[in-house]
Amino acid sequence: MKPLFSAMSIRWQRLFCFATCGVFIVLVLASLPFLFDLMGRGIGWIMGLFPHPDNLWKECPWCF
Repeated sequence: MKPLFSAMSIRWQRLFCFATCGVFIVLVLASLPFLFDLMGRGIGWIMGLFPHPDNLWKECPWCF
């Protein structure tokens, strides 16, 4: 890849860099809904591991 860049002018190198950055930004923005959904499911799974304080009295009503 290096010989390709050395043969290109500075203007085309800069244009190629901007195009590559633009494609990367578009890919990140397009995958954000999936990443937020994945993160939300992970947080929900972790919260589900702990008992809810409102439901604790149902399990052991004579403890209170």
